[in-house]
Amino acid sequence: MRLIMKKILYTLIALVAIFVSQFAVAQSRTSYHMEGSYFRNDLNPALAPTRGYLALPGMSGVGIHAGSNFLSVDNFIYQRDGGLVTALHGSVSADEFLKRLPENLNMNLRESVNILGVGFYSGKMYWTFGINQRLSGDFTLSKDLFRAVKTLGNGVYDMGNAQLTATGYLDAYLGTSFRVTKWVNIGVKAKFLVGLANVNASFSQLALNVGEDGVRGDLNGQWYGNAVVFDQNKMKGKTNPGFADLMNLDPWAMLGKARSFGAAIDLGAEVRLFSNHLKISAAVTDLGFIRWKSQTYANGEINGNFYFNGVDFESGEIDADGGIDLDRLIGDCTPTQYTSRLNFNINAGVEYNFLRNHFAVGVLSHTEFFNDSYLTELTASFNIRPVNWITLTASHTFFNKNRPGVFGAAINIHPSALNIYVAADFIDPNFVVGPELEMLGGKPLLLSRYAKSLNLYAGVAFNFGRPKFLREGDKVKVKVKSKNKSKSKSRSKSRSKSNCKCCE
Repeated sequence: MRLIMKKILYTLIALVAIFVSQFAVAQSRTSYHMEGSYFRNDLNPALAPTRGYLALPGMSGVGIHAGSNFLSVDNFIYQRDGGLVTALHGSVSADEFLKRLPENLNMNLRESVNILGVGFYSGKMYWTFGINQRLSGDFTLSKDLFRAVKTLGNGVYDMGNAQLTATGYLDAYLGTSFRVTKWVNIGVKAKFLVGLANVNASFSQLALNVGEDGVRGDLNGQWYGNAVVFDQNKMKGKTNPGFADLMNLDPWAMLGKARSFGAAIDLGAEVRLFSNHLKISAAVTDLGFIRWKSQTYANGEINGNFYFNGVDFESGEIDADGGIDLDRLIGDCTPTQYTSRLNFNINAGVEYNFLRNHFAVGVLSHTEFFNDSYLTELTASFNIRPVNWITLTASHTFFNKNRPGVFGAAINIHPSALNIYVAADFIDPNFVVGPELEMLGGKPLLLSRYAKSLNLYAGVAFNFGRPKFLREGDKVKVKVKSKNKSKSKSRSKSRSKSNCKCCE
């Protein structure tokens, strides 16, 4: 039994490695106070970049966000006697291991690909339109899973109330940002949504019964969903249909079945005070829903059990049996319409600029609302703008047990013709040596020790059309400098003349 549990633990460690070391995202909080970045408009539609832009399909905004409240190497790997051991090692007590984990274990995944994007200025109004492909997924599990793995004492370990939700859709948007007064910006972005897939699963029973004779696991749950790959006509006349009987992967057929639509809206505002030194902003994004049509609906049950009665050490055979009841995995699929809402976000920021806008400090509060819970993070950033087309940012995100030393960083280079942006919200400089992987040629994998999440976002786009009112703001500084230079020259001339008179 302990061998099986070790495999489970090693699988989770591998997930940590993949999540923390490999993935790139959807909304980078570090970019919120970067003036030249067009990504900040996704966080607040009132925040317009300094130039118009033309996005490159598949290159101007691609990434995945992988996050959790427990998946860190530090929670599963321990230092003992100059070496590293897993949480299952006898030197690690159950209390030491379990106190590091929250009661409800959460994982989330966010993916976004920019298919088309254009932003431009018309007078003092900024307009943007485009298409994104987006995916979001959330999974919640009880802490009792790891309690059972670690203790393996006799008793029943209930891991019920586990939930999984995932949604994929296309997002076609049209937005604008404009000045209400000289010091106030308002932004709005309307979105038309095309639903591609939605899956919801919940488990009323997910339990391990550990006894002297062995271990019994019981799984009882239900799922329902909607996807353009589901075709109910293929299941007609079949008694026990499976996924192969349900799915139709013909691209033209899928395109014709994309009939689930929805809408969403982003609203934002920015107030600039003390000659643009102080900026206060707030926004709500992804406030919307998708209505899923009945033609591509499917449902079923996830029921199963397994038994483990030990290992025959003479023969090496494992006495285990069980699995998921595949006959009930696909249900009657009675055509059903339903509505799902998006996970919406509330962002609020404060920024202070100093030394002629070359430096800025900012704070962003980001809250994401799920079906029955929410998650809040606070990101503080320091921005350096050596020239008006380069911004460097360093940040740290507080809350959710994000340890000091795990930081964010971003660079945005946006001269007259090109816009290059790279950012990461959770960078952990503390590494430990992980297992050797064949995909790396047998070399050991370096794992981030403390980070539980990672946000990466990268994009390349073409810039154009810096508006006149922003160019005039740059000229004011130039005039001030040139005026000071002319004054200094006149003073030097007058001094030289006076010296000549003295010599006479």
